[in-house]
Order: sequence, then C-alpha cells, then structure tokens
Amino acid sequence: MNRATATLCSLHLLGNALLLWLGYYWLGIGESDAVHLLWSALLLAVLFGSALWLHGTGLRFFSPDMDRSILSAARGTLRNLVPLFVLCMVAILIYCVLAYWHNSFGHWAFVIGSYATLKLRKPIAPSGVLRTYFVFIWLLRWLVVPAVVLPIAAKVAVSGWAGFRPHVWGRGRQLLYWIEVCVLLVCAVSVPLRLIQWVPEMSKFSLQMVSFLLRLGCGYLLFVAALLVLEFVTSTGRPRLSQPRTVSSP
Repeated sequence: MNRATATLCSLHLLGNALLLWLGYYWLGIGESDAVHLLWSALLLAVLFGSALWLHGTGLRFFSPDMDRSILSAARGTLRNLVPLFVLCMVAILIYCVLAYWHNSFGHWAFVIGSYATLKLRKPIAPSGVLRTYFVFIWLLRWLVVPAVVLPIAAKVAVSGWAGFRPHVWGRGRQLLYWIEVCVLLVCAVSVPLRLIQWVPEMSKFSLQMVSFLLRLGCGYLLFVAALLVLEFVTSTGRPRLSQPRTVSSP
C-alpha cells in the first residue's frame, strides 16, 4: 500500500465517522419552527454533499484513467458533485419505490396464492408467495440496483455529466461484479448492524460496555473496509504504486 492509498483509507475512517455523527445529530433536531426546519435542511444538504464527495473521491482515485493523487481526486469529484447528486436522487427514488412495493404486496400475495390454489389444485399459502416476493425485492435492493448504479457513479465522478452515457452499463453486466457488490454491501451494512445489535449475556455492566465498544469498533472497521473495497472493484482499477521502470526507446 502506497502513501496515497493509506491517506485515502485514513480519510475514509475519519470522514465516515464524522458523517455518521452528523447523521445522528440530524436525527435529533426538532422541526418545531422555521429556523429549526431550515437548519435541518441545511445539515441534510451538507450530509449528502459530504458523503458524495468522500465516496466519489474514492471512486475517482481508484479509476485507472486518473492521476493517483488524493488532492486531484477530491478536486475533480467536487467539480462533478452536481451530477453525482442527481444520480443519488434517482437512486433514492428507486429505493423509495422498492420500499412501497415491499410494504404493499400483502393483499396481492393473498390474491396470487388463492388464484394459484384454484388453478393448480394444490394449496399455495399466501405466506409462501410473500416470502418469495420479499426475496425478489431483497435481490433488487442489494444486487441489481447497486450493480447498475455504482458503475455509473464511478464514471460520473470521473467524467461528470458524460458519465451518464450508455457505455458505462457494461461493467454492471458482469456476473462476478454483481456478486461482489452484493457481498460487500451486506458486509458494509447488514453485518455491522447485526454485530452491534447482538448483546451477549454478561453479568457486569463494565463487561457489557467493553463488549459494546468492541462490537461497535469492529462493525465500523468492517463498514469502512467493505466500502473501500467496493469503490475499488467498481472503478476497475488499481492505484499505480510506482512509475514504470522502463520507458519506450525512440
């Protein structure tokens, strides 16, 4: 690992911690009047912009076509922050639609189960239909949508609005990359949350606190490491550790 990559890792360790703290602080802001509402909106904009800048810098840094410099990657990502924000809003809209589909399928599961039972002459439980549908939504959330959106985000971080061109979809169609995205996202989000929520039985409060701090630290390190690896595999490049040893002769 060279100095630039180590700096990027340190930046992600510090930056993600600040973002999580800012998100926690934002959740506690009351919106009882216009001043608090404006402050909440401003913090939310800062939170989104900072997150896009931080992780867009990682995507741009790992791109094989860019100068391997943290400062250069940060400056370039800052220039492309608006198209990154537009892409982020589209992704949020997609996930809102998926959440609506996830929560509104109960009645249709009963209808489909009853219709299938009538036609197949075999009992089809609505609960089984619902579980199958939930698996489908889970695959869309953790596999399909990220595998399509992340390569576009990598290209937008490098090329700005030109990154929305159709050729960026080619990376997302690779099966191995889809699997990598799903596994890394689960490691970055689901596993740390389960680790923090797991409470081992201990008699002393001090041991419980030590256990919580250890689980919190391990979960956070896993979160940061998985996101960094995800940015690396998405950008399809490896930071150049040194200059070529030979040059072409004239």
